[in-house]
Amino acid sequence: MDGTTSRLRATLLAGVVLLGAGCTANAAAPAGGHTGPAAAAASALPNPFTITARYTARSLGLNDPVALAVGPDGNVYITDLSQRVTMISPAGKVLRRWGKHGSGPGEFDFVSADPTVPAAVQGQIAAGPDGIVYVSDSGNGRVQVFTPRGRFVRQFGSFGNEKGQFLRPFHLAVDAIGNVYVADDQAGTLSKFSPAGKVLWMIGSGASSDPDLIGHLMFNGFDVHGRLVVMNGDQDKVLYIDTSGHKVDAFSPSRSGYPHGSVCDAAVDAAGNTYVSGCGEGPRPTGPTLVYDRAHRLIAKWPGTPYNMMWSPAFGPHGEVFALATDGTILKLRSTLPGA
Repeated sequence: MDGTTSRLRATLLAGVVLLGAGCTANAAAPAGGHTGPAAAAASALPNPFTITARYTARSLGLNDPVALAVGPDGNVYITDLSQRVTMISPAGKVLRRWGKHGSGPGEFDFVSADPTVPAAVQGQIAAGPDGIVYVSDSGNGRVQVFTPRGRFVRQFGSFGNEKGQFLRPFHLAVDAIGNVYVADDQAGTLSKFSPAGKVLWMIGSGASSDPDLIGHLMFNGFDVHGRLVVMNGDQDKVLYIDTSGHKVDAFSPSRSGYPHGSVCDAAVDAAGNTYVSGCGEGPRPTGPTLVYDRAHRLIAKWPGTPYNMMWSPAFGPHGEVFALATDGTILKLRSTLPGA
């Protein structure tokens, strides 16, 4: 997996591509590879968001923000290069911080997959329906669990290649009943854990024969059917994984203007539109954000300027939408799409 670290850097600084979660397996023709008239049509698509507020990293006291998540109360949790978590209100007020560099409880070691880009650290974060906060502690090979106020609760995972272990945990998501899904970026696996931290299954490299499951698997949410919506950037496919770890749908999104193999992640809004990030190369990639509906049809486009998104947007339970831009700005957004 080390040969793909340059693509991982592209992920950490990529613009968001939006995709729609299909309701049936291969429900529509793939939208991939559009050029010519299709690309021209995309340029006329409506914008899926308007910006309602912007909070700079400096104003929030953040040092190179890494990732964010929205809790059930609408508060936003952000990890950064300072090896800590910052909690802000929807209005952009800093409420509390916790964490420091280290290996003890409540301490973090967010590491970079690319030693030439030390600031591109991996420290994803998610919030469960009960407000419990989960952080991928990549350098310590574990996931740490906190109360919404930052009190350490427990941890799960350890270094290794066996089930329940990690080489470098990265993306994670929490379902409606508290199960936790964790991608191991170095091992190329995806594991599901119970609310108590017991491993339930593992798929991906070395554990699956399906080539669609081999590669970098990135995500942050579920569709209306409870399926984890995953972007495999190595295979250029969006995958739908059911609660038992089976791929039940997949399609190839448009890659017009983007190179093959760019690592991306996926998110889903309340209407079933799925958002997938990063399909550019370089330290500050430019490019639009594309939106697909449940039938995998292209329906909207975020222009990508002046803000390119580092990851796909995070959606709260009451219509909140936040995104992290590649310059470290936290964007508060309002969806313009019906039902979103």
